[in-house]
Amino acid sequence: MDIIGKIYSPSSRKHSFILVATDYFTKWIEAVSYKSITQKTMKEFIEERIIHRFGIPESITTDQGTVFTGQEVISFAKARGIKMIHSTPYYAQANGQAEASNKAIIALIKRHLEDNPREWDVLLSTVLWAYRTSKKTATGTSPYMLTYGQEAVLPVEVTIQSLRVRLQNNLAKEEYDELMFANVNELGENIAIALENLILQKDRVAKAYNKHVNHKQFEIGDLVWKTILPTSLDSEKFGKWSPTWEGPFMIVEAFVGNAYRLMDIDGKEFPRTINGKYLKKYYPTMWEMRDMEEEKIENSE
Repeated sequence: MDIIGKIYSPSSRKHSFILVATDYFTKWIEAVSYKSITQKTMKEFIEERIIHRFGIPESITTDQGTVFTGQEVISFAKARGIKMIHSTPYYAQANGQAEASNKAIIALIKRHLEDNPREWDVLLSTVLWAYRTSKKTATGTSPYMLTYGQEAVLPVEVTIQSLRVRLQNNLAKEEYDELMFANVNELGENIAIALENLILQKDRVAKAYNKHVNHKQFEIGDLVWKTILPTSLDSEKFGKWSPTWEGPFMIVEAFVGNAYRLMDIDGKEFPRTINGKYLKKYYPTMWEMRDMEEEKIENSE
């Protein structure tokens, strides 16, 4: 799950955010636009758009935004046996499926905005239909097929009377039943093929990514700069001339996956981890080194 927004300009209904949920395997997307998103919104979305349609998921992956990590949402998920997994702040790529879904939705909406730029929230349903019925590279088939067991009948097929529509109209009840049973029997094979395609595609992406990325590693006690990035929905307060780094901070704990916990110069530890991609080594100036040496002498005395 992820949030797209804040969107400028708002729609004619004053909606500025889109809450998005994607099933990792089928790539099926559920998305709703809102004026604002609260923990109450979150709970209603999970209940109505996920649980009531597809059942209770084993887990939901999000970033560490307050609407995802708030006590109301955590308690709601726990009561239903849903495991909430929170990716590292400043590193949305750790939740790559959400990033891919967001890009797809934004791109599809932009295609339809020329005539009615303030009606993007109304177009959301059309955008979702286009996405759900399109074949995906990762699985080799459409989200609709993997969710419902057969491809959707598109309006154009009815208009021009496609082969399968003509065949369906001429089938006797017994023949229709046999065809439906055959589709059900083929579904397991189609799912297995889609899963194999998904695994192969993820391996290819991982190998390509690792070839071009130099992972920065830090050790406990290292001093670092931290990238300044918006961590809330109020991202507009960060302007063009805002500083891009802040610090120094000290690494106080390191985790698997290149994540770290920081402490500021006053000894206050950050409650959340940050990915090493958004840190860089801090090298003290000559004057800072002199001050640190003087402080050490004073402390020893």
